Amino acid sequence: MTDLIVRLADSKNHNNTFDLEYSFLENAFVDLWIERLKYSQSRGDDISTRDQFYGLNSEWSAEKTIALINERVEQINALVPNLIDRKIQSTTDQDTLNYLHAFFERYHGKIDSWLTDPWWQDKPKELRSLWSDLNNYIHRLEGYRSGSPHPRIKIAWYDTPKTKTFAVEDYKHFVVGHRFGYMYSLYSDVGKDLRSLACDEDDHHLDFVPPTYYSADVHLRFHTESKDTVADIKHRCWSFYDRNEKYFLTKGYDRTDPKLVMGSIPIAKLSKEVNEQEILTRLSQFNRVQSVNLL
Repeated sequence: MTDLIVRLADSKNHNNTFDLEYSFLENAFVDLWIERLKYSQSRGDDISTRDQFYGLNSEWSAEKTIALINERVEQINALVPNLIDRKIQSTTDQDTLNYLHAFFERYHGKIDSWLTDPWWQDKPKELRSLWSDLNNYIHRLEGYRSGSPHPRIKIAWYDTPKTKTFAVEDYKHFVVGHRFGYMYSLYSDVGKDLRSLACDEDDHHLDFVPPTYYSADVHLRFHTESKDTVADIKHRCWSFYDRNEKYFLTKGYDRTDPKLVMGSIPIAKLSKEVNEQEILTRLSQFNRVQSVNLL
C-alpha cells in the first residue's frame, strides 16, 4: 500500500516527472512525522532543498562544490568584512571544512536563536541564506571524501519553526546504517551529533548537540551501508566518546544516555520491490523535488 508520493521533476522540463511511492513503517515516530509534514504544508512553507540530489546525476562535482563554498565565503565577507579567513582547496581538507562549519554554527545560530542574537540586529536577511548554503555545500563536499557521495535526496522545510522535541522513548527508534529505498529522519538541529563529531574528527570545537528537535525534514536513501560499515561507525563513535569522556560527562551524557545515537529514524520504504540499478538510472534523469504528498 502506498502512503506517500515524492514527485521528482526535470528542471528543464517540469512535465517530465517520476513518482517515488512510499509505504510507512510501523513505529511510533511515524505519526509524529506525519503531523510535522501536515504542519509545514498547512503553513504554506516551500521545500527549501528542491535541488539537493547527491550522487545521482552529473550536475554536481567536487570542483563545483569547492567553487560554491569559496563563493559563499566571499559573499559573507562582503557583508561582514574579514569574518572568515580561510577557503577550501580540496576534498581532503576536512580541517578547513570543520573550521568553516564552526562559523556556521556560531553565526547561523541554534535553530531560531538569530531572532534574539544581538549579532544579527544590523545584519541583512540575505546573510541567513548564505550561511545555509555554506552549510549545505560543506556537507555536500564531505560526500566526496571517499570518492563519490552515496546516492540520496535531501528534503527540508527550513522556514518551518523547529518546536517539537524528541521524547526519551523516541530515541529507541534510531538505527545505525541506511538501506536502499528507505526514507529517514533528518538531523534538524544546529551542531553535530556523535556520528558527525567522530567521523569529521572535528578539533575546532567540541560542542555535542544530540538530535533534539524533529521536523518533516528527511533523507531518501539509495544506498545500503554494509555490516562492516555499520560496525566501523559504531567503533569510531565509541572511540571518540572514550577519548572525550570527561567532556561528555560534564555535559551530562554517560555511555548509557539514550541521546548518544549514531543514525536516524526510518520512516518509510519504497512500496514496491525494485531493481536498484534501474531505479538509479531512472533517478539520474531528474534533479528537482516537485512535491511531497500524503495519500
